Amino acid sequence: MSKAASLNDHSQVAEHFSRASHYRQHNVLQRLTAAELIQRAAEVKVAPEGRLLDLGAGPGTAFNSDPVSEVLTLDIAFGMCARLKQEFPDYHALCADACALPLRTASIDSLYSNLALQWCEPLPQAVSEMARVLRPGGHALLAMVCDGSLPQLERLGFAVNHFATASAMAAAFDPTQWQVQHCEAVTHSLHFANLQSLLYSIKGVGANAQYRADGGARLRGRGDWQAKQAEAEALRTDAGLPLSYCILYLIARRREELA
Repeated sequence: MSKAASLNDHSQVAEHFSRASHYRQHNVLQRLTAAELIQRAAEVKVAPEGRLLDLGAGPGTAFNSDPVSEVLTLDIAFGMCARLKQEFPDYHALCADACALPLRTASIDSLYSNLALQWCEPLPQAVSEMARVLRPGGHALLAMVCDGSLPQLERLGFAVNHFATASAMAAAFDPTQWQVQHCEAVTHSLHFANLQSLLYSIKGVGANAQYRADGGARLRGRGDWQAKQAEAEALRTDAGLPLSYCILYLIARRREELA
């Protein structure tokens, strides 16, 4: 499995997300997975609480004030941090890398991350940092995009940057540090009116590092674009043009003592 340079270059990923000025208009998947994540956490009697860290926060998520007492957010994209502070002025926004958290050990009560950790390379280092800053007994609520996502784009000839498999992501959670309480990979399919809106659902949230047109080459003019639209129509269902994501939902408790 190959990964394009843009997936591993944190500066390029940050640049893509910083430019996503219309994120709220296109974050259909993010809203879906956020609701699913909280529901799955409730099923194992877990909820965000206390001093909460939102990793890869984007433009921000509204958390209930009770039992959350304080919200710290972290994102690698400065543009996202700036937009978050406009909407959530009471949040403490940090522009930093999840693989090197600028926080004290055991200073966080709970940790939340929705569709961000898949960009972290290497993921085990980010997970180890999470274990370091989370207090003993604290919980991490996570949703991550994993391999198997965007198969429709591959059928259309786009080069898709593959993330890690769900099993590899789960394996990053060292059992000497974490007690995994819920771990399930789920496929979600979104539907769009046309190819343009489908592609912009990715670009609009800054995640366009996830794919490249025609193996990296640009579509050459109106004729190429019309041909690609015609190919896409072969995938249409009654609900519209589908785009599928494989999402790993993982809820884990930081063990009381690290080995």
